[in-house]
Amino acid sequence: MKTRWCTFLIFLIISGFIPSAVLYAQLPSTRQDTTPLSDQIEEITITAFRSPYNIFNTPAPVNLLQPEQLESGDALTPIDALNRIPGILMHHGTFNTNRLTIRGIGSRTPYGTNKIKAYFGEIPLTTGDGETVLEDLENSAIQRVEVIKGPSSSLYGAGLAGVLLFHPKSVVKDFVQNKTTVASFVTFKNTLSAGVSANKLQIYTLGALLSSDGYRENNSTNRGNLLINSIYNFSDKSNLQFLVKATKMKGYIPSSLDLDTYENNPESAAQNWASIKGFEEYTNSQFGASFNRFTLNDGKISVGVFGSIRELDELRPFNRLKESSDYIGWRAYIQKVIATEEFRLVMTTGAEMFRETYDWQTFNNDNDQLLSDNREKRQYENLFVQLESNIKERVFVSAGLNGNLTRFKYTDHFTENGDQSGNRNYKPVLSPRLGVNVLLNHENSVFANVSHGFSTPSFEETLMPEGSINPEIKPESGWSFETGFRTQITNRFKLSASYYRIYIDNLLVAHRTGEDAYVGVNAGQSVHPGFETEFTWVTITHNRNPLLTLYGSATLANYHFNDFVNLGNDYSGNLLPGTTKETFSIGATLIPIRNISINGWYRYNGEMPVDDANSTFSDAFGLTNAEIRYEGKKDNFKFDIRGGVQNIFDIHYASMLAVNAPSFGGNAPRYYYPGNPRNFYISILIGLTGNNTP
Repeated sequence: MKTRWCTFLIFLIISGFIPSAVLYAQLPSTRQDTTPLSDQIEEITITAFRSPYNIFNTPAPVNLLQPEQLESGDALTPIDALNRIPGILMHHGTFNTNRLTIRGIGSRTPYGTNKIKAYFGEIPLTTGDGETVLEDLENSAIQRVEVIKGPSSSLYGAGLAGVLLFHPKSVVKDFVQNKTTVASFVTFKNTLSAGVSANKLQIYTLGALLSSDGYRENNSTNRGNLLINSIYNFSDKSNLQFLVKATKMKGYIPSSLDLDTYENNPESAAQNWASIKGFEEYTNSQFGASFNRFTLNDGKISVGVFGSIRELDELRPFNRLKESSDYIGWRAYIQKVIATEEFRLVMTTGAEMFRETYDWQTFNNDNDQLLSDNREKRQYENLFVQLESNIKERVFVSAGLNGNLTRFKYTDHFTENGDQSGNRNYKPVLSPRLGVNVLLNHENSVFANVSHGFSTPSFEETLMPEGSINPEIKPESGWSFETGFRTQITNRFKLSASYYRIYIDNLLVAHRTGEDAYVGVNAGQSVHPGFETEFTWVTITHNRNPLLTLYGSATLANYHFNDFVNLGNDYSGNLLPGTTKETFSIGATLIPIRNISINGWYRYNGEMPVDDANSTFSDAFGLTNAEIRYEGKKDNFKFDIRGGVQNIFDIHYASMLAVNAPSFGGNAPRYYYPGNPRNFYISILIGLTGNNTP
């Protein structure tokens, strides 16, 4: 243990965290625009690397979702918007069963999302064992989403799949608005939000209630969300931000279906889940507070704390699960800027600490007899440093280093079958990254980057079949290589494309030892090569306003096992289950007359293998959606009504796969979650805005 902490101390010193205060005191007062050539190209800035830069200057695969993209469709969850980003595939089983994969990473997770990092403001959405729940997020509460694909972030932990940054809405001027959505399957949602901006204080609040019977049997959901985001400005150089997010949800679980039921009776639930009316019910409260001080030349000092409390009760065919968890942590960084007329250097260095306690018990469904009683303590520390510099306003270089130390401590309180308590400490992991972006001219730029990432096993994956700790299991680790270009012509046509290859070693494999039990082993290597592109084209304008805008994205990939032998079976060369070789989406927005817009979009998903052996593939499918919107404003009154139809041609498709689903009792494996058939929605927003100005 002493050796590990000595390693981290050395890393802390060489990263510049300690001498940063000295350097900060010596900074000159010169100020320089953070976005070279910003007067020639549109200011689309991203803050995923802390220093705000135009996306043309970003030497990394970053995508941005704006409010208009999040609000299109029924907007009940962020799923549809995320699926339009190249490289992302969001499997959607129910409101409370989803799996997000980025560039094929995380595709073999049975029912959830892991191997990514996600933040809502300064609050981590990712638990200590790497699981992330995204379906609770309210689209109306999100200002924008920044997606960093692959292990390209040293500031948020070098997750193999990437990082999702959800920025909460804040207040520009006083407002109050109510949005009501009515949709198919007896779905109703009401969202009330308000904002106040008075003197030095801005407060944004949102409350939302969602209820739905769902398309399938045993599929009803009730969810309530509350959000408060407040900022107090001590001066124009310092502020205090406080964020509270709370969710209460109860969702019944239809589970996945075998092929015959999926094809002939897709609205049914799995028989074992339907017979007991299985459900998941939980409350989740999260908070974050940060103090921010802006210094010379766009420098910044930020110190934040965050925490969460979660309670869950899940009734399942095989037992009843009860969970309680809480975490606390802090995050701090210093951003320093050295600027001259021809040179700019930005240095960001800091640390993040995370402590989580997770308790879970299982009970017999018939007599509530205790079957297991466990406590797990999870903790990690991230130390990070990043350097960014422009050379002659055209060459932009970004380099970073992330250091991670992760530990689990497991206590078995149910010792009738033996005490299985134990600890698992991983060696420190250092993950470097380097990226270069070159502005060729005012309209074109090229970039390249290389980065390292890792993913620690969940504690359950470190257990041997008899319950003891497996000391040999290692974190997944990988290297990503990417090159691409971006172009923009007269602000009417934007195109980006990139080619990447990700090599992953020590591939984690989850072996089922029971209907609710998994054991992890390191079983081989996978390779994730792919090509991504997206474009936006304003084809017709009138008085410099867009009348017809086309947009689209595509991913061509071949995610496969490079060297993978599992339980004596050689799967080398097979495609990763739950991934596809091709996806694309295309859409158009037409504004025929003022205040009215018509939006249509189509998304295609190729066939996907359902298991490691590639024995069966799900069918390819394409979904077509359309929406018409009227938006009006008179004085301080705002009115917005939109209606649409999703899956216009009533395509039968699998919206999610339970990859590598086992077969129990001679029954066929249940791989398929059927997607919604043709469905409709209408939403009405009424709002009132104050007269104060930002």
